Amino acid sequence: SVPLSQLHVVAAQRMLPSMSEALPEGMDESDVIVAWSELLQACQEQAPELLATWNCGVSPLLRLAMAVPKDQWLRSPREKWCEDSSPAEEVDIHEAEEGPTTGLEALPKLEKLLRHLLARFDDAPMGLACGFTWSDGAGGVLRERPGREVVLCSPSGVQLCVRFIRLFAAVGAGEKPAVAARELLTPGLTKKMVGQLMTDAGSLPPPPPVQLPSSSRFIQPVSVTLESPLATLRRAQLAALGGPSELVAAVARTRLGKDLGTEEEEEFAESVLSWACRFSEEPELSEPEPAAASMEWLLAQRQTDPAFSIVVSGNPRAPKKVLAAARRDAATLELQRLQTSGQRFLTNPAGVKGFVKKGVMAAFGSWEESGSLGGRQSQLAQLLNKMGLNDEEAGLFGTRESAGFVEPPNSWRGDEYEPSYEEEEFIRDPKVMRKATVKVEEILSFEYLQYVGDTMKNCLRVERRGGQSLMKYMSRVKSRDSSFWVMTITAEADEEEEGEAPVQHLLLMEVYNGMKVIHQAEGPHPRRWPRLDAWAWLQEWAEQEGLAADGPEGVTVGPYGGYEGSLEPWDIRRCFLW
Repeated sequence: SVPLSQLHVVAAQRMLPSMSEALPEGMDESDVIVAWSELLQACQEQAPELLATWNCGVSPLLRLAMAVPKDQWLRSPREKWCEDSSPAEEVDIHEAEEGPTTGLEALPKLEKLLRHLLARFDDAPMGLACGFTWSDGAGGVLRERPGREVVLCSPSGVQLCVRFIRLFAAVGAGEKPAVAARELLTPGLTKKMVGQLMTDAGSLPPPPPVQLPSSSRFIQPVSVTLESPLATLRRAQLAALGGPSELVAAVARTRLGKDLGTEEEEEFAESVLSWACRFSEEPELSEPEPAAASMEWLLAQRQTDPAFSIVVSGNPRAPKKVLAAARRDAATLELQRLQTSGQRFLTNPAGVKGFVKKGVMAAFGSWEESGSLGGRQSQLAQLLNKMGLNDEEAGLFGTRESAGFVEPPNSWRGDEYEPSYEEEEFIRDPKVMRKATVKVEEILSFEYLQYVGDTMKNCLRVERRGGQSLMKYMSRVKSRDSSFWVMTITAEADEEEEGEAPVQHLLLMEVYNGMKVIHQAEGPHPRRWPRLDAWAWLQEWAEQEGLAADGPEGVTVGPYGGYEGSLEPWDIRRCFLW
């Protein structure tokens, strides 16, 4: 048996499920365990110090076993690969110090093993091998005791590293770099870009300067992102496009520094990088923060409008105008930053996509805050008062006690939909309506989940109910049984308009991924019930993505297993607040 500390066993158990989707065809987790065990056994015999730390030993070996099948290894790990005749001092793997920066002295032996298994010649591009050691530090912390902690890489970070590990193995085996890079990374890479990517034939890069999170909402410094394999690719692209290396500091602050997009997304990303290289000496792009905001704005526009182009009337957009637009959309760009900050989640496995609807007229604010309606009785209540009814009697009108009320499926008082005439009047009021874009987006980070919880004042906040509800939801999203989505409206500002365009959160939704059922749809507190316009947009999204509201445990069914009434599936009176 191979000795492993309990801390590392638990870390591996956390890591394996997120890696299973990236397994090569015909390979399953049992194959990974067999290959990993063989690697661990070889290290126990030739370099036992690799078994003492996570970032510089155990984790890279697990990534290797998962990313590259055994039959693609060029040599056996049982052969002699470590010629160091002076073995390291014996380390107690159960008591040795463990943390993000421990084990660096073992990296030369890890490099020897990687070269032995995956490199046919000595000029292997070791810069690509950072996929073995890099971590975004956004997967949570396992703490055995102070001084023995493992900061995990997020599932999305691991899957990114796997792509670069496979590229390293393919090039090391003798495949043409350009062909392999286009297949494993993105098809649009030019030979010049791939050539720049292959220039680093030095030593195995050490792990990045990941810090121990001080709280559940800790965000790693940008220096961690700058040492990622993706940052290596972006540097190569910038160099091939003739841009200054300093631009990578701005790129790292955008979504381009966090994720590889689809083929279409990467094609547009290259045009954004080319635009930034062309105008890199302009004052608007001279500092990382404004340059990042400008690039992020271009990317965000393309995300909502597939016809959006960097070129207008034959000329590239002016950096001054782009930065001005980015400052108007600062609230929207901040939400995008939160989506890629802190602990990150994988996208839903059901393939459910978001929703965008531009050019709608939407009411911003709420009737409780409105100067015309807030704090005052509705016109109906005022009329009933004039007829001699007191406030309590007037309040019965428009509720379940009203004549003709259709009984919904939910029998708990307080969980039955209650109409609000003030709200219905408010969302039709021209004085509060603006042309807007409606978006439904999947929540892909703990940081954004918390932001939505704070904004909508619901139980997703850490401080609510001792975090019990949050932990329940977190377990569902990490296991990928559920995905969480948010509906927003964003004012569509004119180019000449000054000030930030407002963004308002209307609904938080939970989707049961396996059943493609909308389980929850809740508006902001204190009312919580969806606005009628938001409910209509929710139905449009559901129809687009093939989601059901009245399936098992659906939002219009409730916890009672079914509904036998006469209301249609999307009748809002069936809405249930779980």
